[in-house]
Amino acid sequence: MKTVIADIKRYWQDRPFLWSGKQYFPAGYVRLPISGRVLVLAPHPDDPESVAITCRLLAQSGCEIWYAVVSLSPAGVEDEYARKWDFGGSLSLKEIKGRIRRREQIRSAEMFGLSSNRIAFLGIAEERNLDSHENIDRIKDHLDSIAPDLVILPAGKDSNRTHAWVNRTFRMCATALTIKKRKSIVGLYNEDPKTLEIRKDLFVLFNEEDARWKGNLLKNHDSQQQRNLRSRKIGFDERILRMNHESWRQLCETAFLAGQPDRYAEAFEIELFDEVNKINRSIPC
Repeated sequence: MKTVIADIKRYWQDRPFLWSGKQYFPAGYVRLPISGRVLVLAPHPDDPESVAITCRLLAQSGCEIWYAVVSLSPAGVEDEYARKWDFGGSLSLKEIKGRIRRREQIRSAEMFGLSSNRIAFLGIAEERNLDSHENIDRIKDHLDSIAPDLVILPAGKDSNRTHAWVNRTFRMCATALTIKKRKSIVGLYNEDPKTLEIRKDLFVLFNEEDARWKGNLLKNHDSQQQRNLRSRKIGFDERILRMNHESWRQLCETAFLAGQPDRYAEAFEIELFDEVNKINRSIPC
């Protein structure tokens, strides 16, 4: 991970950086880490699948991948959909929705290849005060227990309040964690359909075959797939992949990628939390 941080600092002015599993072009200046702990700090179930290509690339490179789902967000499941499920017992509709989302996330993580001991559900309720000390401590304690080298989570400027809160809370906790653990942390803030603003520092490229694999992971979240088909007339998988294709198209306007098989890109803003200087910064020196 030290190599990645050194590359970010050295070549910051030459971004955007490119990562890819293919070797048909120089993948920017920032080399993939060959070890380290990567935590996907997901506000909701299905957020890890939005960055599945990046997670797979990091795992193939030698990193350990961990998921932490902040909230089950049962409100994201439509009532009619939830009523079709029977988990036995006298569960409330809200409890049924939570079980649906948990099951979907576990199934998708299993398809990705993540072992059950690498996924945690933090159990934060969105309808309550997110900024409570209890909620902040849950994020802080989990970060402390994993001690990640790289954390992936949604960008901070987002219309979804939980996305924005998780980003803000992570940034607050990460600054203290770098001092406590005496090591730097790289934050990768991913683009989401609800992102309002993001500086695209890193693009992780992928092709049609990769897109089909990612789409199948996304479709494990059937409650979201059906809700999107009903309300937006496109599937959840198509919605995410359309965003990825648009990021790839934007990249093509500034970089020479003609003739390459890739048609999609997961996009990220980079922030480095550097223990040496005891500050966090979005533009490394």
